[in-house]
Amino acid sequence: MKRFLMLLCLALIAGSMAAQTGKPELSGYVSDMVSVVAQRPSATWAWENLLHNRLNFGWQFAANWRMDAGMRNRYIAGNLGDKEHELHATFDRLYLTFEQGPWNLQLGRQRVNWGQTLVWNPNDLFNTYSFFDFDYVERPGSDAFRATRYHSPTASTELAASLNASHRVTAALLHRWNRNNFDYQVMGGLYAGSDIVAAGAWSGDFRGLNFRGEVSLFHPTDSLPADGSGFVIAASVGMDYMFPNSLMLQAEALYNNGGNASSAGLMGLYEAPLSAKHLSISDWNMFMQASYPLTPRLNASLSALYFAGIQAFYAGCSLDCSVAGDLDLSFIAQYFAASDIAGLGNMQILLAFARLKYSF
Repeated sequence: MKRFLMLLCLALIAGSMAAQTGKPELSGYVSDMVSVVAQRPSATWAWENLLHNRLNFGWQFAANWRMDAGMRNRYIAGNLGDKEHELHATFDRLYLTFEQGPWNLQLGRQRVNWGQTLVWNPNDLFNTYSFFDFDYVERPGSDAFRATRYHSPTASTELAASLNASHRVTAALLHRWNRNNFDYQVMGGLYAGSDIVAAGAWSGDFRGLNFRGEVSLFHPTDSLPADGSGFVIAASVGMDYMFPNSLMLQAEALYNNGGNASSAGLMGLYEAPLSAKHLSISDWNMFMQASYPLTPRLNASLSALYFAGIQAFYAGCSLDCSVAGDLDLSFIAQYFAASDIAGLGNMQILLAFARLKYSF
């Protein structure tokens, strides 16, 4: 936190020395969400109320300089966690940007988003997130330095480096380009100080069908065990299509031989951040989702995920209603079930949420 306060002070000093070129920008939202969790076979019930405030601040304080900050403030009450009451506040964004010509440099807590698929992102080395954590739309950030060189409107080269909480370095070089209406990227580097990673991804449109994929190969910096167990591959392939009536269908599959059901369990999917090496609790995973606007203000979606090999699955549904221009009401349900073959137990978990959100 000290380095971010120093960063903030430097930005303010720089702003006072330079001519102001833009007014400070402030946006965010306030939401209140009630959650109910039921678990079987123990038949235990728990509840939680989450009051969540988001603040996003931006300031173009000089011609080539900009400062951005984002803060989460949350008050949690209920018996779902270890504490009945908890107040939590954190800066998940606080970074400086310098931009001149084809160069863009960023330093501080930021999101380095290199993913292309929508559910699992093997290329997202810096900021892996959980698909099931729907209430954190901004997604996690990391303390990083990033330098981007734009070669054309569709091609760029990017270098990023960060330290995690264990002071392990993740650093990678990525190159993007476009060919025949498809975007491609390749990258290589060091992951969490322990693996050499080589990766690539693509995304594009073919006659209205959006097709995308990612693959990452992780090789330990030390020699591989004799059985090759240290080598990890994570690959995801997805597609989606929107029909003329606005019905959206989406499908995605993941292979990740770093999955570990026994150590994480079903609720381990909610732990964030996960790891680009360990994106799920199963080696093979298949996802499908359908969404449809029932009215101009009401959207409905259904989703399902099957964890092949461990006989576990997920089903979800949601209703999102735009009550007014800046006020939204959502109802979400998530259901997990697993058999005992992977040590998860014959368990069932139902989560239900009701959220009212005001954006400003």
